[in-house]
Amino acid sequence: MPSRHEERGARPAPENSSPESDGSLARLPVDADLEHEKSKKRYRRPLLKSARFWVPIAILLVLIGLAIAGTLAAKQLYGHAMAAKADLEKAIPLVDTVQQQMLDGDTAGAKATIAQISQLTAAAEKETTGRLWKSAEWVPVAGPNLVAARVVAGSVNDLVTNAITPLTAVDLKALMPKDGAIDVANLSKLAATIETANTSVTRIRTSLDRLDRSALVPQVASGVAQLDAAMAKIEPAVTPIHNALTILPKALGADGPQHYLLIFQNNAESRGTGGNPAAITLLTAENGKISMTQQANSTDFRNGRPDPVIALNPETQALYGDKIGRYIQDATLSPDFSETAQIVRAWWAETYGTPVDAVASMDPVALSYVLRAIGPVTMPAPFGETLTADNAVPLLLNEVYAKYPDPATQDAFFASAAKTVFDALLTTHADPKALLTALVQASKEGRLMYSPGDESQAKLLAGTPVGGNMPVDNAKTTDLGVYIDDLTASKLDYYMQMGIAASSTQCQKPDAPTFTSTVTLQNTLDPAAVPGLPPYVDPGLFFPKGHASTDVYLYGPVGSTLVGVTVDGQVIPVSGLPHLGRTVAKVNVLMAPGQTATVAASFSAPAGAFGPLEVRHTPMVKATPVTIDTPGCTPAKK
Repeated sequence: MPSRHEERGARPAPENSSPESDGSLARLPVDADLEHEKSKKRYRRPLLKSARFWVPIAILLVLIGLAIAGTLAAKQLYGHAMAAKADLEKAIPLVDTVQQQMLDGDTAGAKATIAQISQLTAAAEKETTGRLWKSAEWVPVAGPNLVAARVVAGSVNDLVTNAITPLTAVDLKALMPKDGAIDVANLSKLAATIETANTSVTRIRTSLDRLDRSALVPQVASGVAQLDAAMAKIEPAVTPIHNALTILPKALGADGPQHYLLIFQNNAESRGTGGNPAAITLLTAENGKISMTQQANSTDFRNGRPDPVIALNPETQALYGDKIGRYIQDATLSPDFSETAQIVRAWWAETYGTPVDAVASMDPVALSYVLRAIGPVTMPAPFGETLTADNAVPLLLNEVYAKYPDPATQDAFFASAAKTVFDALLTTHADPKALLTALVQASKEGRLMYSPGDESQAKLLAGTPVGGNMPVDNAKTTDLGVYIDDLTASKLDYYMQMGIAASSTQCQKPDAPTFTSTVTLQNTLDPAAVPGLPPYVDPGLFFPKGHASTDVYLYGPVGSTLVGVTVDGQVIPVSGLPHLGRTVAKVNVLMAPGQTATVAASFSAPAGAFGPLEVRHTPMVKATPVTIDTPGCTPAKK
């Protein structure tokens, strides 16, 4: 049976030991334990010398120190932030000022404003790039705001230094012809300059898109929004200039002769990208000098052939029929100008065999814009007509058929008009800003298009109005298409008025959005004028004279499905057909003089990323008003 000491767990005393010899407690009486405890208390270390006191005190002091340091750091960060904010609030509005000065040709004023912006943005960037600032960017809540402030400050400085400043070096006069030629060496220098600006804009956009905007406080979010607004004005300007200056040197023959087909689309007889391509001209460019080397019209080709001149895209043929490849007058039916270019090149190769590097297109309305910049031009004998910005469209698209009833004379008139304007463009010292404004307006309206054979050039123009093709996805913009084709074999579309209303629920119901195009067509021809119409305006071959028969093609967004179609409010059975990655509804309407027809098509799409809603459409003789309704969407960011 264990002893009381063993029950307590005391170790047994060593052999031959005694209480007197080793001080062991193993054999002490019970009262000795109490005495021992009292002894331990008498000899315990003072509290101030104990780790039990100093460890928590040390921790507390560290925390207090960190708090004090954090407070001081926060105060410093706040000071930096306020200084940067003040500089940026002064700098960002000046970006608009310098852009306007550049447009006005005030180079000296633009440079002075840029110097002012640079001082402000450099100071703001310095405030937001210190070690203290960067070390605090990991802090929750505050961190994303510090990152955003740094990105905005650096981006504005980058924008001014590497984008806006180089743009001031672009002299529009250098882009103009001199002695019948354009200085391609100077264009190449400008191309290198604008490349720097474009790289800067791309870099800034990437940085802005990476920001976590959901975590931003209103003050910081406001600064980001201001930069977004500035970029929305600069990006649409820099990208087209960059693309143009990248393409132009080679296109103008810097590396050797280049051959182009220029087709003039007659909007009085509508087709997808404009109208009947009745007149075609071969242009040759070499070392900046452009010459008109050959002219042809639609009657010079073997139309009505049994088979298309080139193998057609099966979807294109199913939608438009094989006439798009059997008659050159129908080569422009597809809204994809690259398809038109392939077909026209095949016609030209079969008939003339001369090489073609690219195909360009313009219409009489675009020609009137150019005349607005270069002034009136007078055609040589036997015509002697003076073309102006005001009379070019009615003369070329309507009055010519009454003045010159013979089709051969009409063709000669069109060829003479084209050559007269072309020669004037190369020799007249037009105001660069006015000419650039005219060309930009024409390209935005789809009246000026260019389809190169060079793949690198084609990539730069992909999805743009100048490239004449719709975007391949909905990421940057969500595009609806409205294209028409005249079936009356007439020039009645001179009197056609088109209006488009587009809407979507992409912001209200992003998981299952719907898109609707509503097209209103009006035959504005006065019924009283029908008897006096020249035969070439309307011969009355297939429909009563003055009646316009029109095929309307309504394209939904990429990946969409047709929901339904109505004509004048009545549901009609239409099956959607695929083309260009989209679903297309095809509807025919017949309109008597003065009559109006309204066609609406609705499309559904699966959940996805949808950019701002836009509309591409056939460029008509008369301007086409377009309204867009996207409830719940914030203003478009471009």
